[in-house]
Amino acid sequence: MRARRRRRRWGPILAILSFAFLFAAGSQLDLDTFRGRAVDAVSVWLDQPVTLGGRLGFRLSDGPTLVLPDLEVGGRVLTAREARIGVRFWPLLLGRLEPRTIVLVSPRLRLATLAGWRASSGEWPAVPFERLEVVDGVLETIGGQVIDQVALAVVPGSPAGPFDIRGSGRRDGETFRMETTLGRAETGRPAGFAAKLQGDGIDLSLAGAVNRGSEGLEILGPLRLSAADGAKLLTRLGIVAAPALGPATLEAKLAWSAGRLSLSDLTFEAGALRVTGQANLAESLTAGEVQLVFSRVELEAWQGALAGLLGGASARDLSLVLSADALSFRGGLIRQARADIRLLDRQMALRELSALAPGGTEVTLFGRVSSLGQRPVYEGEIDLVSDNLRIALAWLGLEPVGIAPDRLRRIGLSARLSFDGERLTVPSFDLKLDTSRMLGSGNLMLTPSPRVDLRVAIDRVTLDPYQALVASGLAAGVSGTISVSADLLTWQGIGLRDVDIEANLAGPSIDLRRFRVAEAAGARFAATGRLALDGTASDLSFDLTTDRSSDLLRLFGNSEAANLARNAAIAVAGRLQGALSEMALSGAIVSPEGTTPLDGTVNLAGSTAPSFEPGAELRRLVESLGARGR
Repeated sequence: MRARRRRRRWGPILAILSFAFLFAAGSQLDLDTFRGRAVDAVSVWLDQPVTLGGRLGFRLSDGPTLVLPDLEVGGRVLTAREARIGVRFWPLLLGRLEPRTIVLVSPRLRLATLAGWRASSGEWPAVPFERLEVVDGVLETIGGQVIDQVALAVVPGSPAGPFDIRGSGRRDGETFRMETTLGRAETGRPAGFAAKLQGDGIDLSLAGAVNRGSEGLEILGPLRLSAADGAKLLTRLGIVAAPALGPATLEAKLAWSAGRLSLSDLTFEAGALRVTGQANLAESLTAGEVQLVFSRVELEAWQGALAGLLGGASARDLSLVLSADALSFRGGLIRQARADIRLLDRQMALRELSALAPGGTEVTLFGRVSSLGQRPVYEGEIDLVSDNLRIALAWLGLEPVGIAPDRLRRIGLSARLSFDGERLTVPSFDLKLDTSRMLGSGNLMLTPSPRVDLRVAIDRVTLDPYQALVASGLAAGVSGTISVSADLLTWQGIGLRDVDIEANLAGPSIDLRRFRVAEAAGARFAATGRLALDGTASDLSFDLTTDRSSDLLRLFGNSEAANLARNAAIAVAGRLQGALSEMALSGAIVSPEGTTPLDGTVNLAGSTAPSFEPGAELRRLVESLGARGR
């Protein structure tokens, strides 16, 4: 009886003495003597190198607790202001560190670098603690988004599981809550899991299996995202400025391993919009391939989202293949649209952009965008074929006013070009427009003071249907240079052969540096000077030679032309001054009758153009030539 009482008396005394000894040890001993042992223990358990930035601490308030300051796990996968490791009392007295609880204070976990957390053995580490807590943590997702104020509790049923994981966090002022269950983690066997994440009107569920292979964690299973606001869901996925969509769901089969994310059988649905496809991504979602097929899309509503997606892309090497059954744009329908794009270090290679637009217009683009900033620069090639260009132009709001309805029907265009939003440069083009073919090059400045520089060679073209278009362009203040050569140019029914024109454009006037016609109604013609299209005075100097003067005068509607001998050769050096509708003619004409002053008026504008009314001197010459011809 006395021995039992002594033991009862000594038990509390021994406990008190042990705590006193432990307290004295923690307050007087240099705890850094345990530093290597603690670091080694954590490193072995995590299978990653661990470093500490300060001196170890020791607390007794909630049981023996080691405080590891400024913890960093290899490759900065995980950092923490401190890790509080609650250890078991009796093993500590015997010099062993056996964790009971772990509290990570202000940790930061980077999922993007979690791929580096590998274990060559592929074995699950035993979990030697009873509870793991995270206080005021930060989680960086693979997409670069940040979730802060993370609070987390992990409670294992045994060192091998199952595990109950619950927590919360905040992002952009919204609170997220998470519930996860993970089955037993046994070597060589995957563990089943189910996870739910809720917050900001978005629900995520993921179920499947997780395995630890030679390259780290592997996760397989079906993923489902749902939201009452589809635009908000897309914003969380990095697609901003999306239009209002209403309720939306995203489903896919997920596979994640060593930083590589694969989404197969992907389906996104929101209202009338349906998207299917697949994605294989790596390196923090900045490399890989994405293939998506869209149903009918209102393109105008998505312009902001597409611009933001491409403009903000920082992909190292990401390939996008996007196709759509139908795109609605400006009230018209674009069919068979396909874009094959490669984003590489903020550059975009346009491997193919093709579509079938209104008017039976097929367009295909190839090239690259050398900048995705405020002023993207496109360099590449375009192929365009249209059965009814007028319909396509009207659809784009470029109604060809003043051009005869039988023109601008068929077009075939192949060109190399570059465009920076302000300057369009076309080093070469091959254009087939209606019955004409044109080869050339040019530049167009789309500034408040537009400028065009054009060099073109034409086989044949009728100028009359496009006079109003040329006049309106010049009236808009277009400046620049043009160089035109044409085998046959028809104007007001007159066939001009072997035409060579070089001119400067200055608003509503044309400075003719060279204008040569090898043959027009039997005449050879050359002119220089100023041609004003706004009704102000023009001033042209010209030379003309012909041995078919009758044909030339008939061309200008002169009644006496019928009396002229067809072989009456004349040479004219003259000048035209005044408004195009009534230009004063002066100069000299050399004929078989000698040299005669040249006088009269010429009309080069209006419905009666071209017309000519000779003056008194010229009329006498015409009468004389007519008499010789009778």
